[in-house]
Amino acid sequence: MAAKSKKDRLVDRARTSVREPDPERVTQEQARKKGYRIVAVSLYNPEAEWINHTTAALRQAGNPKANRSLVVREAVLRLQEEVRDKSPEQLVQDFAQRQAKRTHAG
Repeated sequence: MAAKSKKDRLVDRARTSVREPDPERVTQEQARKKGYRIVAVSLYNPEAEWINHTTAALRQAGNPKANRSLVVREAVLRLQEEVRDKSPEQLVQDFAQRQAKRTHAG
């Protein structure tokens, strides 16, 4: 019997190490995932600069782990507190008023 070529040995080894799909494993991994996602958000230059400035101020004040994500998450938490008890109609009105105010100020 002739010796197997290197290619044949690698193919045999690959075939023996193939795992069968296990849908439960995927479900279990999803259940273990951390509760965060990366989200891309468009900002105007002044907003992005403000976030950078705030991050730098936090670091300078002694928070070495301050970053833009921390600043944005804190802003989102504060917005959640502010709008918590508002109805959808009140939310629309509030957002429209603030947008109109920004438009007239610019």
